[in-house]
Amino acid sequence: MYLAKPKTIIGRIDEAGRVLLPVTLMASDGFELVVEALINLEFTGAIVIPESLARSIGWRCLGARRVQIGSHVELLHHYIGLMSVGGATQTVVALGSYRNIAEVGHKLLSGRKLTVDFATQQVIVQDSI
Repeated sequence: MYLAKPKTIIGRIDEAGRVLLPVTLMASDGFELVVEALINLEFTGAIVIPESLARSIGWRCLGARRVQIGSHVELLHHYIGLMSVGGATQTVVALGSYRNIAEVGHKLLSGRKLTVDFATQQVIVQDSI
């Protein structure tokens, strides 16, 4: 029996203590852009990217919806596009944000093992086998 080795994605902890993971966003013209996304364990969606970035890479806007963020509600656009985490390309629906940082949440990490080691400053995400 052959067991596939789980794919490993190496992230990092920045100087502010934020846990970051590289993700590849595919533009509508095929250009691939690697961005560091903040791992946000309170976010149940897949990914949040700056609206200006979503528009500039040609992701299609699907409309807007109200989203509760902390104690207030904001109207956020959502976009559809292609992205890759650890080599597996997938179609995702991303929330747009006016903040200038991408964030990944539960849906993107689902089925994967996340290890954050502050002592060694290592962030490792492994696919389950």
